[in-house]
Amino acid sequence: MNVRKASQALSARFYFASSGGEIQEGREKADETILPSAAEPGKGFFLSFFVPRRGFWVTPLLLDLNFLVFLAMCLSGVGIFFPDNVDLLHWGADFAPLTLTGDYWRVLTCNYVHVGLIHLAMNMYALLFIGLFLEPLAGSRRMAMAYVLSGLYASLASLSVNAEWIAAGASGAIFGLYGLFFAYLLLRRGGEERRKTLLVSIAFFILYNLLFGMRDDSVDNAAHVGGLGCGFLLGLAYGMSDKVREKSKRMVVACLAEFVLLSEFVCWFSALTHGMPSDYQDVREVWRSGLLEDYIRNGESDILSEEDGMGQNTEYTVVEGWTMTDQDVWIPFSDEASGFSFRYPSNWHRKPDRWSDFRIENGLNWMTVEYSDAAADTDARKMKDALKRSVCDEEGRLFDGCTCETVVLNGTEFVKVSSPQRISLAGKKWIEARRTTYGYYKDNPLRCMTIVQWATSESFRKEMDEMAQSFFIREP
Repeated sequence: MNVRKASQALSARFYFASSGGEIQEGREKADETILPSAAEPGKGFFLSFFVPRRGFWVTPLLLDLNFLVFLAMCLSGVGIFFPDNVDLLHWGADFAPLTLTGDYWRVLTCNYVHVGLIHLAMNMYALLFIGLFLEPLAGSRRMAMAYVLSGLYASLASLSVNAEWIAAGASGAIFGLYGLFFAYLLLRRGGEERRKTLLVSIAFFILYNLLFGMRDDSVDNAAHVGGLGCGFLLGLAYGMSDKVREKSKRMVVACLAEFVLLSEFVCWFSALTHGMPSDYQDVREVWRSGLLEDYIRNGESDILSEEDGMGQNTEYTVVEGWTMTDQDVWIPFSDEASGFSFRYPSNWHRKPDRWSDFRIENGLNWMTVEYSDAAADTDARKMKDALKRSVCDEEGRLFDGCTCETVVLNGTEFVKVSSPQRISLAGKKWIEARRTTYGYYKDNPLRCMTIVQWATSESFRKEMDEMAQSFFIREP
């Protein structure tokens, strides 16, 4: 799973020291209407941020709404720090096979669902920080529209790029607010030295967080970019509308920009729903029946306890996995960076893995994928030969029970080696398994991919063979 994290670089602060022009007016307004108790920290200073008031009601309302949703989740039994995927889906997280097949509301609700207390706290801190200064400058109505529309575009970008991720969190919408603020500063004049300082600070804040998201596979950077882009476009439109002298015409220009962005969202979302994989309907049916929920919950533990006749736990046994049934469906997966795609059955579950680029598990059965686009100090031919030698002795004879062959999968040549293995268990026990490795190597341009499969029985080997038949590599 991959979910949206809050900004991790909140040290990039914006100093609104005294300066002339419209920026200073916004700060003075913020000081007057938002921080009335700043000089009296003992009189409800912190709680005042959560109380809507004239000229500053959107930021408190959004804070309250996000906190109330999280409180309701916790009271219903959702984990405070580590909620599981099923709970997130029940509370409205974004997930393409459900969102695009009827749960359209998820593109909105996912912006108010958070993955644990830390995730919520970081996002709300970032929201409060930008809201204190942006709402008096842009106005409450505009800030509300920017939050909602940026959240929608963040969800849409996530559906387009990370379709199989379960996405939740307000960070995409918050990025939109930072994009709106950045656009405002670009178009407004006054206090040039301070304005340039703020522009550099915000640009650094945005760039740092986007780069952080590129390094962390659990961050939905697509959502951040989608929200940021929407907020920036809105900021440009609002900034240009402010140059119109008549107030009624300014409102028309602003509403027209909002309508255009909303229309573009509807068209883009409609295109996704019409172009979605056919398997999504099957996934939805499995979710509706409760079988997918059962698989997700049961698949998160490979150990089950056995009870004696008195209901006491006597020992623990290892669950080898669950084979496919008629209710299972095939789920497509693709990675744009590597050009690699394949499909896997819904009785297998994706797991985070620090050592590989992709991993799925089913009990003691698992498959990993590792790839690289370029490595100047690596010789693809040597890597290919090394894979073959892993199942041979020094004279090139295959070890007992091992195989080595060249196979073609969807027009791409792989080296395939297979060998018997044992999985050690407690009490000097073990389970017989078989490891199969597919190696893909190309010299120019250098591209390497290794797919490793472990299967504990013939039925799982058959499922893995079907997965292998769907392997596809798009050549550059």
